[in-house]
Amino acid sequence: MSRQTKIINMSLPKDLYSDLEKISTNRGVSRSQILKEALDRYIDDQKRWTQIRKWGEETATKLGIKDEDDIERIRDEYWDDKQKKLKE
Repeated sequence: MSRQTKIINMSLPKDLYSDLEKISTNRGVSRSQILKEALDRYIDDQKRWTQIRKWGEETATKLGIKDEDDIERIRDEYWDDKQKKLKE
């Protein structure tokens, strides 16, 4: 039967290791568990940011945004349109 986990080694600065020890002791869980939870959260965040960047790129393409000037143009068009509607 093969192992369900992989072992990694890593070095930490002393202050980070000290913080890890304190959290581990306070929560009553292993350092490995703390690091696993932190890594899970980091990976989830990276996946979410990848989705956000993809959405941003797709939206920019759809709206023809190539640089900050295009963003200002779209913003100005939006506010001009909104002002016209308020005057009607």
